[in-house]
Amino acid sequence: MFKARAAFTTLVAVTSVLALTGSAQADPGRPNNPINGTLPAVGKDIVQYSTYRTVSAWEEVDFRYEDLISHYLRMGLRDTSGWQFTPTKVMGTRNSTYTIATNGPVSLPRGKRFAINARSNGWMLVSQDNWWGGQLYW
Repeated sequence: MFKARAAFTTLVAVTSVLALTGSAQADPGRPNNPINGTLPAVGKDIVQYSTYRTVSAWEEVDFRYEDLISHYLRMGLRDTSGWQFTPTKVMGTRNSTYTIATNGPVSLPRGKRFAINARSNGWMLVSQDNWWGGQLYW
């Protein structure tokens, strides 16, 4: 009996250590996918992307910015009526994760549908990079 209990306790301890030291994920269990887009080459007009997503149980939307445009990227979220319900987040650092919305000052309940608004923070010439991309977690 003692040996069985000791073996079980050891198994639980080893499993716990392995669970803690396993490879880390950005946000395990949250929906995520690569997203990207092109902004107008000249101007800073808003682009309203058409893909809608639904907020998961995490009640937060994060973006890992991996492919930078020539200027800072400005991004916000809009609801199904077309109203941008988040403040615009200004992003400019490669491989950084930005929280675009969280349930707090912004109404972001589980099940809310959202799409992305994006624009640059300045006028881009045709020769400048206007393609952006990264990972969206929600």
